[in-house]
Order: sequence, then C-alpha cells, then structure tokens
Amino acid sequence: MEREQPLRGARVLLVEDAKDIREVFTLLLQAEGARVTAVGSGREAVDLAGHEDFDVLLSDLGLPDIPGDMVIRHLVATARRRPWVVVVTGYDEPFVSRARQAGADVVLTKPIAWAELLDRLVPSPTRTPLAA
Repeated sequence: MEREQPLRGARVLLVEDAKDIREVFTLLLQAEGARVTAVGSGREAVDLAGHEDFDVLLSDLGLPDIPGDMVIRHLVATARRRPWVVVVTGYDEPFVSRARQAGADVVLTKPIAWAELLDRLVPSPTRTPLAA
C-alpha cells in the first residue's frame, strides 16, 4: 500500500537563508511529493511570487535582506491565489506576533520535529492534499 503524501503536487515556495536547512527542507518536502522552489532571500521570494502561484509559503523570519514578516505581507497581498503560510523561526515575541499579523497561518518556533512541521503544512485537519 502506498504511503499517503498530503503534499503531492503542492507547489511550495521555501524561503530560508541557511543553505543547509534549505537543502534539508527541500529534500524532505520533495519526499512528501511537493514541487519545491527554494530561495535564500526575501527579494528572490517576492520576485518569484510576482509571476508564479504557490500553494504553500514556508519561510524563515530572519532573512538577510527583507524581514520575513514583510515578505509574508507582500506575498499575501499580491498573490493571485493566497498560499497557506507557515513560518519556522528561532525568534520569539514580538516576531511571532508580527508574523501572524502579516498573514502567517502557522508560526512554529525552532527546534521543531519534521513530523510536527509536516502536520502543519497542510491547512485541512483531514489532511486533504493541496494539489492534484
């Protein structure tokens, strides 16, 4: 029997400046069936989102060029189809509140187990796939 892949076909924009974390998240997301576009800066994320649609935005807050909450705010405001926004951060308050105010659906604080993150990447509690 094939294992359920709730992210199968989902388009994920991963924004993480730490190369090692970005690479690991990319591999794990792809193993769950996601189509991943990974970038290392807020500017790259904003540029990509201007001409591509994503089902999920998975972002760090501490980016080298644009604060993560500003990236979220811009992507939510300008997306043709609003993505599910998940933030993974090493920061606590007031950054968690800023991320939520910017439009984050889920904010998780590091360290985090992959299973917990995976559970929060899909908006439906029944884990309905995001894309066909």
